[in-house]
Amino acid sequence: MSPSADPTVTDLRRELEKACGALMDAETHLARHAEMNAALHCSERVMYSPLHAKVQAAIAGITHALDRTTPRPEPVTAEDRRDSRLAAILTDLDRCEHGRHEGDACGDTCGHQSKGNPHIRPGDVIGYGLRGEQIVMPDRNDKHDPKAWRRATSDPL
Repeated sequence: MSPSADPTVTDLRRELEKACGALMDAETHLARHAEMNAALHCSERVMYSPLHAKVQAAIAGITHALDRTTPRPEPVTAEDRRDSRLAAILTDLDRCEHGRHEGDACGDTCGHQSKGNPHIRPGDVIGYGLRGEQIVMPDRNDKHDPKAWRRATSDPL
């Protein structure tokens, strides 16, 4: 797990974001106060307090820490691309010959609703895994769940 995906880092980021928001409000308040004092004394120069500079430095430090801990997406590998293409093939197995998923509107010879793949029905065994578990065609609503594609050989149909 990358450090930025750690829940502790996520919690710390949330607290830093809240502190940064409060400090930004404080900075605005201090700036307006200094500008008001300059206007009150008819000064052309605004003198900001040392506290204003410290608040600005704290905001810069928090912003730097947040930038360093921003979650970055993992790079997409050739294996990830291959797996996504394989998953697309599997999720298309329930399409009828017109390209419609089972239950979708299909105005061709299927009638009003697609009956899906006439060769593979939900629950049909389409293969076997390394340990003998059956690979089955899942129900339409479960086809994106990898567990729904596997069934132990001892499970009843």
